[in-house]
Amino acid sequence: MDHAKATRREPTVAERVIWDRLRHGQLGFKFRRQHAMGGFIVDFVCRERYLAVELDGGQHADDVVYDAQRTEFLQGMGFRVLRFWNNEVSERLEDVLAEIAVKLSDALPPHPNPLPRRSRGRGSRERMQRAMDAAASKDPAIESDDGVVPQNPVIESEPTIDSRELDATANTSSQPPAKASPLPQAPLGGEGWGEGAASQSAAAKGFRGGPRGNLHLRARLYALIRDFFAARHVLEVETPILSRAGNTDANIESFTTQFSGHRDAGPPLRWLRTSPEFPLKRLLAAGVGDCYELGRVFRNGEAGRRHNPEFTMLEWYRVGWDHRALLAETCDLVGAALALVGRSAAIAPYSYGELFREYLALDPFTADEAALAAPLAEFSITPDGLVRDDWLDLLITHCIQPQFPRERITLIYDYPASQCALARIRRDTPPVAERFELYLGPYELANGYHELNDAAEQRARFERDNARRRERGLAEVPLDENLLDVLDRMPRCAGVALGVERLLMCLAGTDDIREVLAYAFAEA
Repeated sequence: MDHAKATRREPTVAERVIWDRLRHGQLGFKFRRQHAMGGFIVDFVCRERYLAVELDGGQHADDVVYDAQRTEFLQGMGFRVLRFWNNEVSERLEDVLAEIAVKLSDALPPHPNPLPRRSRGRGSRERMQRAMDAAASKDPAIESDDGVVPQNPVIESEPTIDSRELDATANTSSQPPAKASPLPQAPLGGEGWGEGAASQSAAAKGFRGGPRGNLHLRARLYALIRDFFAARHVLEVETPILSRAGNTDANIESFTTQFSGHRDAGPPLRWLRTSPEFPLKRLLAAGVGDCYELGRVFRNGEAGRRHNPEFTMLEWYRVGWDHRALLAETCDLVGAALALVGRSAAIAPYSYGELFREYLALDPFTADEAALAAPLAEFSITPDGLVRDDWLDLLITHCIQPQFPRERITLIYDYPASQCALARIRRDTPPVAERFELYLGPYELANGYHELNDAAEQRARFERDNARRRERGLAEVPLDENLLDVLDRMPRCAGVALGVERLLMCLAGTDDIREVLAYAFAEA
């Protein structure tokens, strides 16, 4: 035990990195770190799923006998043991986490003793669990919510909590804690999820990693979203997926299809929506009031770890609000979603100018293109055809966004007027577009506007989009005349679109969008 105590006080950098991703149930189950079991210290253990994770290459490098004895003990207790070198964590953290997630979602192994047991007999898992709890209680370590913490522990910093989160915590303190698991319990319950289904491999079913449990997480998130808006009297609506008009944005490519019915039904060329924005605004102009839609949207051109051509978007509108008021509500929704998995996040708001000055010591409104391109030199970006706004976007995606802490909500508001899209322009010096983006860690989750309701100005912007498409050799997109016909009647409002898969990725602790889909694009 002296060796175990010494080991516990000396965590490696790799252990700190991986603990930051395992703690607070981010993979769906509670892990304990530096946990005492049978006279050994286990780096990370999930007792609920009988999984131990060991890191080597640091303090245990010369203690092969100790490691072998510990592994033998764990396997004798029915635990699966995953071992990684410290440099594996540093070089391929996401792959390591993916392997852990797969093991968590696998069916539990049989009891190491092949003889049949009564459910509550001497060899039952319940009895072993009680025995391990008793053994742990004799250790001088202190039990905490995150596992076993040593006497004289290394103190880990926690993210700052926004005052609204403290209020929310106070209001729910009498409630039992929510189950934070985005992975299924064993045995799996419910029709179609019994022992027969559990015994089939994930690969045979086309599932990747742990999506089966993430289906449950998605369902819980949908329920939370609907409860969130019902409590605020925001109406859920459903609008068409196919339209005679498309998205003119030169950076977004749409899917199209052909209608084979009678020509009286309208033009045969139809566009799959990239967002429900245009029909929702038509409903606002018709007097529907505050409304939202939770549905599928489609964007052509990218598929892989970060993008799926078909995904879910949540979009909502608040009549009489500006972008700053809606930004606060968006934070509230993301905070409520984080609470599903037992997490919270600090909130860091920046104006667009403040962001660039803090992270790059640049003024994005006055710096010339050469100054904007300089921090991107290491990326060897071909400058042909790039304009000022392109350089600004690249600085955010390549230099600023990757620096955002994972446990922080970053807000950016008041963009350059040249990036107005469908937002109002405020005549400051310099003029700014009244829009915002919300990031959770390094991921952009939401994009919102103080909405423009000037049809003539909106038509001019659509036409500028098509001019840029022509310059890039892209096909022009028909304008949404139905929207333009009523836009002047739309009340003053603010609207925001939030990518549901991106939010689910953050909740499930994965950087691969395929892990939160039942079937990814390649498997559909």
